[in-house]
Amino acid sequence: MSSAGVNFLGKRPLRAEQKASLRQALLLLLADHACSASVNVCFVDDEEIRALNRDYLGHDYVTDVVTFPMRSERDGVEGDPLDDELLGEVVVSVDTARRYSEERGTAFPRELSLYAIHGTLHLLGYDDAAPADRRKMRRAEHRYLAALES
Repeated sequence: MSSAGVNFLGKRPLRAEQKASLRQALLLLLADHACSASVNVCFVDDEEIRALNRDYLGHDYVTDVVTFPMRSERDGVEGDPLDDELLGEVVVSVDTARRYSEERGTAFPRELSLYAIHGTLHLLGYDDAAPADRRKMRRAEHRYLAALES
């Protein structure tokens, strides 16, 4: 059986220990959801995320995170994934995280981690459109953010 992995791509906004903590939180999240596929987390700037949001999702504005699923239960994928199977990519805007962390008075690494966790939850099938689903997602985000601090 393969084991989940977390790969960081793009910009390098986190120090080594922050990156290691985020990796552990995301690995815990994947394990808790019995997912052995890997996730790529790509850090980009506002210009890059706006282009992705526009070109792939039809929204011509900057956002905090976009996700690109590579597999889902709807695809009929069952059983153990291949060793190199990728659940998907989570693209995080470093610029937006910096801006919101300053506005909210939160730590920049925590804001980046929130976006990475949020995107990974989306890859695992969480949705935040309806209020009940949004509450469920927020509870999960808080759980895995807390794992960063333990």
